Amino acid sequence: MRVLGNPLGHDPRVISGESGAVGTGILAAVHYHPQRDALMQKLGLDRDSVVLVISTEGDTDAKHYREVVWEGKHPATR
Repeated sequence: MRVLGNPLGHDPRVISGESGAVGTGILAAVHYHPQRDALMQKLGLDRDSVVLVISTEGDTDAKHYREVVWEGKHPATR
């Protein structure tokens, strides 16, 4: 949700709830995983892959969205 809601550069902002953002979250988890290369190979992904992620949910709870995206609720850990 945070990544989609706060894009880099000229990328468009996507307002997405948790279930809508899960596809992007999985791609980020794979990218930052210690065994990234093995995971990408299992998924059939390489540096030239193009992935379509569909957000199936928008901002269904404005208060919760603000808490997560702007106030840091549920911080990511490594």
